[in-house]
Amino acid sequence: MLNRPLLSVLPVAEWPLPPGDRLPCALLLITADGLVHSANTTAHEWFGAQSSAMAPLVHFLGVSEYDERAGELDAFVEGMRQSGQMRELRLALQRHTGERFSALLMGMPLVDPSGLYLGFDTMVLDLSRWQDREALVPYTHAEDLRARLESRTRSHAMAMRDIDAFTQILSHDLRGPLRQARGYLRLMREHTQRSHDVLQAEYTQSALVAIDGVNGMIDALLEFARLSRVPLELRFVPLAPLVQGVLAHLSRHAHAAMVDWRIDGRLPGVRGDPMLLSQAFSHLLDNALKFTRGVERPVIEVGWRDGADGKRVLHVHDNGVGFDRRASDKLFMLFQRQHHSLEFEGLGTGLALTRRIVERHGGGIRCESAPGQGCRVSFTLPPDRVGGTA
Repeated sequence: MLNRPLLSVLPVAEWPLPPGDRLPCALLLITADGLVHSANTTAHEWFGAQSSAMAPLVHFLGVSEYDERAGELDAFVEGMRQSGQMRELRLALQRHTGERFSALLMGMPLVDPSGLYLGFDTMVLDLSRWQDREALVPYTHAEDLRARLESRTRSHAMAMRDIDAFTQILSHDLRGPLRQARGYLRLMREHTQRSHDVLQAEYTQSALVAIDGVNGMIDALLEFARLSRVPLELRFVPLAPLVQGVLAHLSRHAHAAMVDWRIDGRLPGVRGDPMLLSQAFSHLLDNALKFTRGVERPVIEVGWRDGADGKRVLHVHDNGVGFDRRASDKLFMLFQRQHHSLEFEGLGTGLALTRRIVERHGGGIRCESAPGQGCRVSFTLPPDRVGGTA
């Protein structure tokens, strides 16, 4: 095709398919008005159902007329019409199977002996079989967005598979040995009760407590994994009754009756999952209740304001023991405790789980505190955009 003289070509009507109809490249004959007159088998296999005879070239190649590549193809064709010279064009194309590839179009104008322009023939080469596709033809903006979306979808699916495998290990593989160890320790405890070995009984009980702690950590990890993939049941959620429900649940703690609860009666409505939001407020208020336990006049406040970006900014503020703000970067990590377990119970999971819930709702969370000056946790939630009032 590349060595064909311009003036010694066959008329379009007599143009035969070239030898080797199944060459690893698409061969097309294009008429003067831009229609595909004929094509080899490879071309039809690449471009599928839209690759019918007498279809416009852009349609044959699967390019929308609104795509920026359509303009490149028009300029490619017009350039051969005007110059009468061979031209090349590199662009990204897509097979009918959805596979994208880097293509090189090499076109040669066809003229009859009198010099009349008849059209051109072109070879479409798949360059991605030879070199890196991105180094050859850059993605269009739409292709780039689609490629990013597909990559993130694949990454998300892989992450979900990893989470499933992780939860399987936690739920079964790790708990099995712990159950066996706990069973043997119970037998040991019964033995020490009969032998009245006080020191051995103390060691046995400490080991049982440690196993309970590991089981608690496994439960927390499973809950953390669940919060990463549970579907959100989004709806209008009035926060005032939700917070009151959480407080009713916390009233079982004796210390709750001593707290000066300052709950803003005008708490807004938000768009969210009521079960998960209830869980988030439960973690925050339970922490506030726990860390104000040694305060003479404990005060816990729940309030809100409108954020600059239209989101609701909620806060839970207490006057408890607080913590060193230099450790705030680890505060929202699992199992990061700011106080010794002998002072305050718990595994250090509440804030980590709360952050996951807030982030699943598209919000952010931060904490301000200082030793002996209480703690203020602020977080954002999306406003209700469907119904309900603030």
